[in-house]
Amino acid sequence: MKSLSPTGTTLFLTLFLLSDGLLADDNKKIVLGKFSQQTSVFEDNWEKLSFASIPEHTSYTLAQDNKVKVLKAISHNSASGISKKIRFNPKEYPYLSWRWKINKRNPATNVNLKSGDDYAARVYIVFDYDFEDLPKKDRMRVKWYKLFHGKLPPLATINYIWGNQSPIERFVSSPYTDRVKMVILRNKDSAIRQWHIEERNIYKDYKKAFAEEPKDVIKLVLMTDTDNTGADAVTFYGDISIAKSPGKNTHN
Repeated sequence: MKSLSPTGTTLFLTLFLLSDGLLADDNKKIVLGKFSQQTSVFEDNWEKLSFASIPEHTSYTLAQDNKVKVLKAISHNSASGISKKIRFNPKEYPYLSWRWKINKRNPATNVNLKSGDDYAARVYIVFDYDFEDLPKKDRMRVKWYKLFHGKLPPLATINYIWGNQSPIERFVSSPYTDRVKMVILRNKDSAIRQWHIEERNIYKDYKKAFAEEPKDVIKLVLMTDTDNTGADAVTFYGDISIAKSPGKNTHN
């Protein structure tokens, strides 16, 4: 697919956002996840994200917290998420903002091990990529994945996670592939049962993680999973938005 010019990208983004009713009045902030206004989880183009090899799925519902509607995730030795297809230029809208809280820590979480690859809370951003740009060693695995799943795997991805032992602000590769980067925002020292507000410059984070310019963001995913560690988790996510400038977001 031929890439859009800067002018074309801006026009495309504007038309897309207008068609979905997401464009803010000042063209500075876009709400991607508006759980405070939804009547069910799977509206506003949110979809279930599950894995054929994992039979138990995390439950996602809307719940009231201090009179504000939020997303509630409950995991019992399970894994699944919710995802939303989007498209925007992260250089133009770099500031991703949300709030989250967990009710319980998972002491077995370990970003370095597949057996510890569980997180009470994670928000991940999937970027577009070209197959031909991948290292040769990755192309065969990607071909097999597409053969079995009918689509390219979510590489060029940043996971913002609630870790455990790892220090906050650490960037680390997923134990499955170095084309997925984990960014630890909260850990064992972060307070539970209280809201934490996050704001990340996803453009700068991508460049730090992969040492290259990012393509468009194409998907937003929320996931609470405990299948590898057999643990339980109860997590809450508030509204999620992007903005052109820092501090432009408001949180519900």
